[in-house]
Amino acid sequence: MKIPFHDFGGNGPLLHFAHPNAYPPRCFQQLINYLLPYYHVIAIYHRPLWPGSQPEELTSWEIIGDDMLRFFAEQGVDHLIGVGHSMGAVATMFAAVKRPSLFTKLILIEPVVLPPAYLAEVQDDPELLDQLPIIAHAHLRRFHWPDRQSAFNQFRQRKAFHRWPDAALWDYVNYGLQGTGGQVTLTYTREWEAHCYRLAAYPAWQIIPQITQPVLAIRASETDSLWPESWHLWQQLQPRTTFIQIENAGHMVPMEQPSHIANLILT
Repeated sequence: MKIPFHDFGGNGPLLHFAHPNAYPPRCFQQLINYLLPYYHVIAIYHRPLWPGSQPEELTSWEIIGDDMLRFFAEQGVDHLIGVGHSMGAVATMFAAVKRPSLFTKLILIEPVVLPPAYLAEVQDDPELLDQLPIIAHAHLRRFHWPDRQSAFNQFRQRKAFHRWPDAALWDYVNYGLQGTGGQVTLTYTREWEAHCYRLAAYPAWQIIPQITQPVLAIRASETDSLWPESWHLWQQLQPRTTFIQIENAGHMVPMEQPSHIANLILT
């Protein structure tokens, strides 16, 4: 099977957007719209969105990076800009280290790299991961609604979405849910979402010093994913990187401030 992807179109150099856990690529349409006058944007679908795929097949986010490399080989792609958010940012790191000449630069938005001290604790007691709110919430997430308007209304009331513009929230409703008529459901299953979050415990620190491309690193001031310890260690390991923190924003900053993120990518 060839790796499925979405071609957003656009003009200019090729840019690949690696989506995060739980949010298919087209959920980021507001951000991508700002990029299309300057870049031709493509995005693979990660394994949770492949027909017939099973969570046990994915044992690390490094595999997603390998999927990206296989996709680029299938498409004959070379010399592109790598943009990734959250899980997609970490996968982009792995791909960039394995094929340095493939990427001209990287924009890494809120990569989830847990602090080494916490990772050591998890190695000793794996059940600690299940205490992370993001994993507990994934298991309990509501997964069906009678229609898209009902889903939008429910999301609009939730604190997690309170900074999202309506247009971004509708993109999530339209592309993060599937089905018509009597019921719509999450495109990402709860099982896949929780499984992918658990893989954040896979060590990624060893690859950061190996990245050779120019890097723009973006963190949100109110993130619950890129912890301060990780942000500071990253700056020590990769001092030539450009580090930018966005104020009054959370982990889903590409949804909350799509024009701001686009401007950073374009500069």
